[in-house]
Amino acid sequence: MGIVKIKQVDAFTTELFGGNPAGVVTAADGLPDELKQKIAREMNLSETAFVSRSGTADFKVQFFTPNAEVDLCGHATIATFATLYEEGRLDPAKTVFYQETKAGILPVEVVKAGGQAVFMMTQAAPQLSEAGLSREEFATALGLTAGDLLDLPPMKVSTGLWWLVAGVKQLDKLSSCRADFAALEVMSRQCGAVGFVPFCLETVRPDSSFYMRAFAPLVGINEDPVCGTGAGCAAAYIVAHALLAAERDTCLTGEAGLEVRRPGWVNVLVSKQAGRVDTVKVGGPAITVLEGEMRF
Repeated sequence: MGIVKIKQVDAFTTELFGGNPAGVVTAADGLPDELKQKIAREMNLSETAFVSRSGTADFKVQFFTPNAEVDLCGHATIATFATLYEEGRLDPAKTVFYQETKAGILPVEVVKAGGQAVFMMTQAAPQLSEAGLSREEFATALGLTAGDLLDLPPMKVSTGLWWLVAGVKQLDKLSSCRADFAALEVMSRQCGAVGFVPFCLETVRPDSSFYMRAFAPLVGINEDPVCGTGAGCAAAYIVAHALLAAERDTCLTGEAGLEVRRPGWVNVLVSKQAGRVDTVKVGGPAITVLEGEMRF
């Protein structure tokens, strides 16, 4: 009988049962991908991360939804490095560590803020392109009208995963929208994106920058509570369109998760070079809520 030690970690929050939960296996050497997929399906979280040895970085990290492996996951990265930190597997003489992912070799920085360890992940180089989707189509799939959206086109944005991104004018419209998951799945597949990230510049907390939701039924996640790659893509869109005052380095805070009763926030740092979005970092704290063994 084989045994896999696994933890469930809530990322982008300091409160238990908040933020976005991820499964984390920090000793995944020798586990076949087929078994990793079965473990992710059994955990039934939006993502489960598996850490193994890497010949090119500090760690190799793979991310599995219940349905498929994905190239990158923001909240599961934060959960993974919080777990490695908790287990004493991060060299205390270093503050930056590198993870080998299918989106590339990406740095994760450990920052101490008010006695709390915060983990900041540099995402893949931002890309923005036409979505091939009208405002009407984007809105209808969310149960909204085109008039509910900002007067800007939806775009495909990637900081490691492609998301379809557009702005909603009013927070109450975004919070109460009823997404058509079947339509979202079809449109996501047609556009080559993992899902939809609608955002709003109205926020719940006055010190936040934007509010967002993330829908990804294509990969088995109807709604991701607090999505790291989605937040990075929304922030890149916001800065690229100058929707908020932006300097060369702009710090934003994205809120999410209230609709599924898992509130949390994402710290996002967006940097520009020659007027273009150049680098996106996302991060936050995490807290372990469950640990145990899975036997097979």
